[in-house]
Amino acid sequence: MKIFFYSLDDENNKICFNTEGIIDNDYLIFDDLSTTNTKIYLKSKDNEIIFKRLGNIEMETNHKLNEKTNGFYKNEMGLELNFNVLTNKLSIKENRIDIEYDMILDNQTISTHKIWIIIR
Repeated sequence: MKIFFYSLDDENNKICFNTEGIIDNDYLIFDDLSTTNTKIYLKSKDNEIIFKRLGNIEMETNHKLNEKTNGFYKNEMGLELNFNVLTNKLSIKENRIDIEYDMILDNQTISTHKIWIIIR
């Protein structure tokens, strides 16, 4: 299946790419073309999205509408962060996922992100 990935943050940093994806163990899996040697794993369950990146970058965020959840980030240079995520918009449809969230560190919103994923 074809995956169209779009991301935009509050500083107008944009990421967009098209790639192929597969379904394995209820996860939609595709290459993260914004970085090297990293895959994105998405799982939808009970109005929640689990978003993981595995490879040179490891990251996990859980998105539940209007709920603060825990997140984790680690890169190949050793930077590690534990943070919170507050999901402000979550739309899960058969062929599209929309997520808008705030990244919170030490009780301060440090950035806002929008992600659109279209599946064909």
